[in-house]
Amino acid sequence: MTHHANFRLSERGRSPKLPAFCRTRRPITTTVRVSSLQQLLWLQWLVLALQLSTILLLLSGPLSAPTREQAGAPLAATGAAGATVLSPSQP
Repeated sequence: MTHHANFRLSERGRSPKLPAFCRTRRPITTTVRVSSLQQLLWLQWLVLALQLSTILLLLSGPLSAPTREQAGAPLAATGAAGATVLSPSQP
Protein backbone atom coordinates (compact mmCIF):
# COMPACT_ATOMS: atom_id res chain seq x y z
CA MET A 1 0.00 0.00 0.00
CA THR A 2 1.19 3.49 -0.78
CA HIS A 3 0.65 6.33 1.60
CA HIS A 4 0.12 9.83 0.30
CA ALA A 5 1.21 12.97 2.08
CA ASN A 6 -2.30 14.45 2.03
CA PHE A 7 -4.28 11.67 3.71
CA ARG A 8 -3.93 8.36 5.53
CA LEU A 9 -5.68 5.12 4.74
CA SER A 10 -7.97 3.75 7.42
CA GLU A 11 -7.44 0.38 9.07
CA ARG A 12 -9.54 -1.40 6.45
CA GLY A 13 -7.64 0.25 3.64
CA ARG A 14 -10.76 1.07 1.63
CA SER A 15 -11.37 4.77 2.17
CA PRO A 16 -8.97 7.56 3.07
CA LYS A 17 -9.21 9.13 6.49
CA LEU A 18 -9.53 12.89 6.11
CA PRO A 19 -7.50 15.27 8.28
CA ALA A 20 -9.13 16.64 11.41
CA PHE A 21 -9.78 20.11 9.96
CA CYS A 22 -11.86 18.48 7.19
CA ARG A 23 -13.88 16.35 9.60
CA THR A 24 -14.82 19.06 12.09
CA ARG A 25 -17.84 21.19 11.34
CA ARG A 26 -17.63 24.82 12.27
CA PRO A 27 -20.28 27.41 11.54
CA ILE A 28 -19.31 29.57 8.57
CA THR A 29 -19.99 33.18 9.46
CA THR A 30 -18.68 36.42 8.07
CA THR A 31 -18.64 39.64 10.04
CA VAL A 32 -19.36 42.76 8.00
CA ARG A 33 -18.98 46.19 9.50
CA VAL A 34 -21.52 48.90 8.81
CA SER A 35 -18.75 51.27 7.76
CA SER A 36 -17.73 48.79 5.05
CA LEU A 37 -21.28 48.76 3.73
CA GLN A 38 -21.41 52.55 3.76
CA GLN A 39 -18.14 52.76 1.81
CA LEU A 40 -19.50 50.27 -0.70
CA LEU A 41 -22.68 52.36 -1.07
CA TRP A 42 -20.66 55.54 -1.70
CA LEU A 43 -18.54 53.69 -4.24
CA GLN A 44 -21.67 52.52 -6.05
CA TRP A 45 -23.01 56.11 -6.19
CA LEU A 46 -19.66 57.31 -7.55
CA VAL A 47 -19.64 54.67 -10.27
CA LEU A 48 -23.25 55.50 -11.16
CA ALA A 49 -22.43 59.21 -11.44
CA LEU A 50 -19.45 58.48 -13.69
CA GLN A 51 -21.56 56.23 -15.91
CA LEU A 52 -24.33 58.82 -16.20
CA SER A 53 -21.89 61.60 -17.04
CA THR A 54 -20.29 59.41 -19.71
CA ILE A 55 -23.68 58.61 -21.23
CA LEU A 56 -24.64 62.29 -21.25
CA LEU A 57 -21.37 63.21 -22.97
CA LEU A 58 -21.95 60.55 -25.62
CA LEU A 59 -25.56 61.61 -26.18
CA SER A 60 -24.65 65.27 -26.51
CA GLY A 61 -22.70 64.55 -29.68
CA PRO A 62 -19.75 66.44 -31.09
CA LEU A 63 -19.42 70.16 -30.51
CA SER A 64 -19.81 72.27 -33.61
CA ALA A 65 -17.19 74.88 -34.48
CA PRO A 66 -18.33 78.52 -34.47
CA THR A 67 -19.39 79.70 -37.94
CA ARG A 68 -18.87 83.43 -37.48
CA GLU A 69 -15.94 85.47 -36.33
CA GLN A 70 -16.47 86.76 -32.86
CA ALA A 71 -15.25 90.23 -31.87
CA GLY A 72 -12.90 90.60 -34.84
CA ALA A 73 -10.87 87.51 -33.97
CA PRO A 74 -10.00 85.26 -36.90
CA LEU A 75 -11.89 81.98 -37.18
CA ALA A 76 -9.89 79.00 -35.93
CA ALA A 77 -10.10 75.72 -37.80
CA THR A 78 -8.37 72.43 -37.25
CA GLY A 79 -5.95 71.33 -39.95
CA ALA A 80 -5.31 67.81 -41.21
CA ALA A 81 -2.50 67.20 -38.72
CA GLY A 82 -4.67 68.33 -35.80
CA ALA A 83 -2.91 71.70 -35.47
CA THR A 84 -4.93 74.88 -35.16
CA VAL A 85 -4.84 76.92 -38.37
CA LEU A 86 -6.02 80.51 -38.44
CA SER A 87 -7.96 81.61 -41.50
CA PRO A 88 -7.11 84.99 -42.99
CA SER A 89 -9.47 87.74 -42.00
CA GLN A 90 -11.48 89.28 -44.78
CA PRO A 91 -12.03 93.08 -44.99
